[in-house]
Amino acid sequence: MTNKKLDLKRLMFSMASLADLGQEATSSKDLSAKMKAALYVITGMFSVPSAALFVYHPHRHELELLVAKGHRDKALQEILLPIVSEQIKRLRPNDPHTTRDLAGSAFFERNRNEFSKLQTRIFIPLFVRGEFVGAVALGRKLGGAPFRPAEKDVLRVIAHQMAITLHNARLFLALANKAAENKKLYTSMQRIYHDTIEAFAAAIDAKDEYTKDHSYRVASYAVAIARELGWKKRDLEGIYIAGLLHDIGKIIVDVKVINKGATLTAPEIREIRKHPQISYNILSKIKFPWRNIEKFVLHHHERLDGKGYPHSLKDAELSDGVKILALVDAFDAMTSDRPYRDKLPLVEAFQEVMRCQGTQFDEKITNTFFNLLSRELSGEVKEPQILPHLQNMDMGSFKALASGYTM
Repeated sequence: MTNKKLDLKRLMFSMASLADLGQEATSSKDLSAKMKAALYVITGMFSVPSAALFVYHPHRHELELLVAKGHRDKALQEILLPIVSEQIKRLRPNDPHTTRDLAGSAFFERNRNEFSKLQTRIFIPLFVRGEFVGAVALGRKLGGAPFRPAEKDVLRVIAHQMAITLHNARLFLALANKAAENKKLYTSMQRIYHDTIEAFAAAIDAKDEYTKDHSYRVASYAVAIARELGWKKRDLEGIYIAGLLHDIGKIIVDVKVINKGATLTAPEIREIRKHPQISYNILSKIKFPWRNIEKFVLHHHERLDGKGYPHSLKDAELSDGVKILALVDAFDAMTSDRPYRDKLPLVEAFQEVMRCQGTQFDEKITNTFFNLLSRELSGEVKEPQILPHLQNMDMGSFKALASGYTM
């Protein structure tokens, strides 16, 4: 199996496992059952036979074992790990620590026997907004292989997810009798999906030094347009997720091709044009709670005139969601530095989009986008969604041009 195919297989498995983890974390099970199910996902994901989850009690300054997997000794259920504030400050939030990292620290030495009983190889402290809420202890992998850097990246995502779950569970217990707070807690639980996906989007953008936060901007622009078009809240969430993940297929494209400053060769163009189909192949395996995400992503490089890719679809065959992503992806590319050119001034980007109306971009979508930006510039919109991402652009020239354009 080639390295690319292996990387893709691992990525798809990680995405599927993280989706399973998110579903367990947002389930209606009690906390112990929920977290035990989460541990089973993690141990299966990394071929680790044993694991334990601790919850932190700040008033007692100790970690209490909540659930464990792969340990038969009942005495383990009574394990407590004393830890004081100064020791917590020395831990890297949501970051996997090997026992070698911890060796010599007061926390490790004080709890050395407990770590030995748990056969701990990796210790992950769980934090939410700087608050220490618990920890995960993982045993050795089957075969004794070390954790790869990519696996540690996934562990960081998992740690963030589990930390939010523990934090929300603590809030839920404290506010169980306050019905007005229940909706807020449910919303916080839903954010687990968003946080996980945002972490993957950041990993995608990090591969290209020129496109930092590109996926986040695309998602934000897409939601702003869809909201203007009257989309329902659930559908807005869907296109936001599609925006974050629209380039996930690039994660297995050669980074030298992505960052190449010179003109691409024909084989390189074919290589980079594979990413929508790869993205679709990955996302279609995940059971998202939103509709059409994978189709939005598959077709975001299609054009109204049928000259796009991968399927050369035309206007009537493209949904509004696809047309929105096609516009905002291209617009952000125009207004961002790329390896082959500097970013365009906002006026030039506006003129280029207008020039391509009816061939590459949909007229209704482009008019909605630029009309919204004009209203944000004039102060009519209380919470701008586009303008904050364009702070380093020449707004004066654009405003003068837009004021004379009938949209």
